[in-house]
Amino acid sequence: MQRPTPQTRISISKGRFEAFSDGIFAIAITLLVLEFRPPDLSAATDAALAAALVAMWPQYLVYVASFGTIGIMWFNHYALFHNVRTVSYGALIANLALLLLVCFLPFSTNILGRYGLMPTAVVYYGLTLTGLSVCFSVLYYSATLKTGERGSIWGYLRTRNVWNTIGFVVYASGTVVGYFEPVVAIVLFALIAVYYMLPWSVSTALAAAESAGS
Repeated sequence: MQRPTPQTRISISKGRFEAFSDGIFAIAITLLVLEFRPPDLSAATDAALAAALVAMWPQYLVYVASFGTIGIMWFNHYALFHNVRTVSYGALIANLALLLLVCFLPFSTNILGRYGLMPTAVVYYGLTLTGLSVCFSVLYYSATLKTGERGSIWGYLRTRNVWNTIGFVVYASGTVVGYFEPVVAIVLFALIAVYYMLPWSVSTALAAAESAGS
């Protein structure tokens, strides 16, 4: 009897894979807004409430950055697996690592919401985003390997994947900048989310999926 190949032995249908991933993305993105807390006012006057709501602007900014980050992760995750029929073992493991950090992002967001744009809080948040970028890059490479092809870090580097590299560079740079200029770092994180929402970015993921073996 012919021994099955690793790709045949360990793989699942795209439908089950995407259903599980979509559920995690939906839960994580919902948890972001649940971390908001109403202002604790000693005197509940209209003016005091208005001032307290305006003073929460760092939370709004971080919320938008986190929502955008999870949103673009889901968006490009869909694009990446659009034309894939089965998911390999390597892609499964890489996807679990990505989802682990997607679930962790609401906690990092909550730290910023509770303590404000303190340098340590922004760096902590930036490290989470940098980890997300690394995990998505690994998933991207695992998912775009042609059938029977063996993956390696050198193979990934040979692709010269500027699309993924930009995210890692901005997140890592923003993490360092966040120690000195927290607001600038959060703006950078929000801008990279906008970048990955652009049609060109999604088309890149779709093109990669089309060229991959199913």
